Amino acid sequence: MSDAARILVVDDHPSNIKVLRTRLAADGHEVLEATSGAEAIDIAAAESPDLVLLDIMMPGMDGYEVCHRLKEQRGSDFCPIIMVTALTETEALVRGFEAGADEYVTKPFNPVELMARVQSMLRIRRMYQENTYLRQEIEGRFRFDQLIGESPAMDRIYAVLPKVTQSAVTVLLSGESGTGKEAIARAIHYSGPRKDSRFVAVNCGALAENLLESELFGHRKGSFTGASEDREGLFQAADGGTIFLDEIGETSAGMQTRLLRVLQEGEVTRVGETEPRPVDARVIAATNRDLDAAVREGGFREDLFYRLSVFPLTLPPLRERREDIPLLARHFLERHTAEDENPVRGFSPAAMDALTRYDWPGNVRELENEIERALVLAEAGGAIDAEILSEKVLPRAAAEPRRRQGKLRDIIADVEREVIDQAREQFGGNKSRMAEHLGITRYTLLQKMREYGLAD
Repeated sequence: MSDAARILVVDDHPSNIKVLRTRLAADGHEVLEATSGAEAIDIAAAESPDLVLLDIMMPGMDGYEVCHRLKEQRGSDFCPIIMVTALTETEALVRGFEAGADEYVTKPFNPVELMARVQSMLRIRRMYQENTYLRQEIEGRFRFDQLIGESPAMDRIYAVLPKVTQSAVTVLLSGESGTGKEAIARAIHYSGPRKDSRFVAVNCGALAENLLESELFGHRKGSFTGASEDREGLFQAADGGTIFLDEIGETSAGMQTRLLRVLQEGEVTRVGETEPRPVDARVIAATNRDLDAAVREGGFREDLFYRLSVFPLTLPPLRERREDIPLLARHFLERHTAEDENPVRGFSPAAMDALTRYDWPGNVRELENEIERALVLAEAGGAIDAEILSEKVLPRAAAEPRRRQGKLRDIIADVEREVIDQAREQFGGNKSRMAEHLGITRYTLLQKMREYGLAD
């Protein structure tokens, strides 16, 4: 948005409007004019001004009523209103603010002061619009329909997520690193009734216990070296919203005890204080450890585990949903080339085949990193080819044609065995999907698997 704005001037004296119009137009603003409250409301509805300069003392509908109606008319779209008034009594100013005014200027006004207040209000409006846009971007990015994947493994996730969002139930997300646990947590938050409040994420494994305690629960000034002021913790920051406790399995026994109290009592006690403070933050925890096994081995509190796993959800690794790899690869390609004038366009068949065959121990995160790396080497306007993929994704031996020797029927059998074995790995042994992928019947597939010693 440029510095010039559309400004509505409302005053029952045309001479006053003329003075304001001249000053505003000199700064490049477009000026709309109204000499009554009713006319102002009609013009505002039709033209959607960026700011209103409003006189208070007008016959019929006064400025207070006009201000109230204009604010109702714009709803959530912030349009600043500056009262222009000869009244200086505190009661009159307070009444203006109660009606919704954002600023005021007293008559006779100083032109420099007036323009300073106008520019200040326009800056606030721009900040508000940018914040609204960013919030919409975030909400859009993390809605369920923005999650990438069409595999049966992801379908099972999609089936339960809408039900999870409508309650404040605690969710425990399990899965290998890089499977998208935080993306799922954000989708739950931004698709639910708490989306207008904060989503706060903290990596519990990245901080020492004393620092994590202060981060989560807050502290009182002077409670430890460096505590120079009172500070609220992340649980309080997420009040009314959601707190995401990543790597919850890395917390110490003492921290687990404190977290259990928060979940049980809905309150936190800052470091250095004795009085608890109530909090209403939905908890979504995540771990790449087997917490069930950790409980059996004594490494994680059993009571906390059951409090966290009210609704457990396990995210599949990428190697168990290979059919999603092309979708994810194209998504990351589009994301990282969105602002390029001559973007890289797609993948060669060999490159996509290599990406689909690789096991991705780092899962979705590793795949995105691989696409970013390939884009550095790819030619503008071309495609990502297998030659520029990492060695780990496309080993040198796999990049060279395999020389086969022997009778034709033995070579054909060797190729068939290899292709069927790759399909078995790709689809986790699902015979129906293997047969569909290979273009043969399930009966033929079973015969060939027995023939080649590939039967379960």
